Amino acid sequence: MKALAFVAVFLVAMWALAAGWAALRQTWQMPTPAGLGHTVLYVAIFAGSFLYLGFWVYAWDRAAGRVRRRIALYEWFLRRKS
Repeated sequence: MKALAFVAVFLVAMWALAAGWAALRQTWQMPTPAGLGHTVLYVAIFAGSFLYLGFWVYAWDRAAGRVRRRIALYEWFLRRKS
């Protein structure tokens, strides 16, 4: 189930990257507040999914004992979870 969620979030990140790039190109050519809002929204969606994917990779590596350098944000989430 976690692998399926991981793939789904990865696909969302790729979609947000493509749509955000298209919105940025359009906003760059003809700047409007709505275009800027769309671009910011896609950046937020991409950043959130990227952080989520990073969290799961970090959690899996930490469980396997392969973490050399701790990431404070992810450690905070893991402490809250347990």
